[in-house]
Amino acid sequence: MVIGQIIKLIEKGDQPRIVVLADPGHGKTYLLGRLSEILHDELDILNGSFDPENQMMQDPTKFVNRTRTQRRKIFTVPDADAVFPSDKWHTPENQANRKVIYLTRRTGNLLAYDAHELSKCDKAIRTNHNIRLVSVGSADNYKFSAEYITRKNDSLTEDIISKNKGLWTVDKPSSETVKRIEQMDNSEKSKQLEEAEEKIEMQHQDNSAAQYL
Repeated sequence: MVIGQIIKLIEKGDQPRIVVLADPGHGKTYLLGRLSEILHDELDILNGSFDPENQMMQDPTKFVNRTRTQRRKIFTVPDADAVFPSDKWHTPENQANRKVIYLTRRTGNLLAYDAHELSKCDKAIRTNHNIRLVSVGSADNYKFSAEYITRKNDSLTEDIISKNKGLWTVDKPSSETVKRIEQMDNSEKSKQLEEAEEKIEMQHQDNSAAQYL
């Protein structure tokens, strides 16, 4: 049902903007990979074959460039609450993502984000997505509840009108897509550990300096 709703939006000339929410290990990025394969390779309604290396990314610069220069494809951002976090709304990355959301509908591209918590995503994502999928199963069954989201024309508030689009139990995507997802996951975890280590070191330095004041 949810794929049918996405197709309807495309056929009407509207831009599907998709958010997938789940705890780690519950298959949210698998869902985006599988959805991308269906739209590109099985239903053939998007241009070309799905290329996970160039259509799944956590680099904001590449995301902006590819959504601007390519047409009628899906572009996905795993861990969007880390890539475009709500507590850094003023950064160039978040400002660029807002422009991507507002302006790239003319290229016919689909935008898709996954996150652990919607509240930690930048406001542009929270107030502009029109398809929401939320994990409802255990970590081993990849089951998601789907909703079609609408808002009043004169409002960008987070108050929504939702229409249930059923459940989707997601199959694993292709081995190529899985490989790309694992590559990004390992890279993001390493980055988070490095950032945590830097914060600890900075705190130790601040504490050491304070002893001499």
